[in-house]
Amino acid sequence: MGLRPAPSDANFVFFGGLDDPKRIWRGLLDSGVLVRDVGIAGHLRVTAGTEEETSVFLSTLRTLL
Repeated sequence: MGLRPAPSDANFVFFGGLDDPKRIWRGLLDSGVLVRDVGIAGHLRVTAGTEEETSVFLSTLRTLL
């Protein structure tokens, strides 16, 4: 999708490369997907979830991008 996930061993993915993270955050939220805007320009953070939750996140994100 052209995004830049940060290397991590945590239970979340911190990713950048977003031109408008607020719009992506709002679109995900409106679709029932909770992500965090941690205040770093162009980045969001999503916590690992179930396979179904991850599929919804990826599908919704792909649509929004």
